[in-house]
Amino acid sequence: MNNPDFEIVRVLEQHSARSWPATFVDSCYGWEIRRTPDVSSGRVNSVNAIAPESGQFDQVLVKARALFEEQEEWPLIRIHPLAGEEPVQRLEALGLHGEGDTVVKTLTLSDTAVSPILSCVVTDTMTTDWMIAYGDAHDTADEERQAIARTLSRVSVRQAFAVLYDGGRPVASGRGALSDGWFGLFQISTVPEARRRGFGGAIVGSLLARGREAGARHAYLQVEVKNDAARRLYRSFGFEAAYSYSYWWLPDDIELVNPTPNTR
Repeated sequence: MNNPDFEIVRVLEQHSARSWPATFVDSCYGWEIRRTPDVSSGRVNSVNAIAPESGQFDQVLVKARALFEEQEEWPLIRIHPLAGEEPVQRLEALGLHGEGDTVVKTLTLSDTAVSPILSCVVTDTMTTDWMIAYGDAHDTADEERQAIARTLSRVSVRQAFAVLYDGGRPVASGRGALSDGWFGLFQISTVPEARRRGFGGAIVGSLLARGREAGARHAYLQVEVKNDAARRLYRSFGFEAAYSYSYWWLPDDIELVNPTPNTR
């Protein structure tokens, strides 16, 4: 991952933004400030590089700080390869450090489908059981579940929702999003008491099969570096690291010494 393919990074960043869209998106000097106040996900509540303009990062931080202040939150800067070195150097100079290191992994889908051992229900639209499984896996409050449903209703690409049942209860879930030959996997999760029983693998296998049937040539997903179990699971399917990203918080008490009033 020392030399990522920047075209792949660009394609997957665009695909991911369409597949998990923020409610509000503000552009500033080649960055996007994405906000979704009722959802806790960092990807839809962060500052993301698109085609950064040199020397303008402080102005981006000023605008992000003002916008996130409306949510009573600190700006969260998501640093991936398209950001370049300048933002990292600036954030480090401010005494900050990255966290939540995450790897984006890709897979070439073969013509030979591997059927999952356990049976999942895969639908083209989100069901009540899908949200129950996902919400219970993360102990998500009802308000955020509703906000997630609204976010998914705005997805413009083709989707697939997988649910696995145990004793009639929906206990595992995952989502796929397809466009331009790429199939992104999102929200792969299992309720705590049902983990380590192969349910996550069944969800991944079922979604990959659906993506392959729908014409996808490649798949990708994101996994936190600290999640060893998930990384082993994805490695067993053949996923390989393409690039990584991290999150950097900008606290209110950090003074920005280079801002100018002409932010846009």
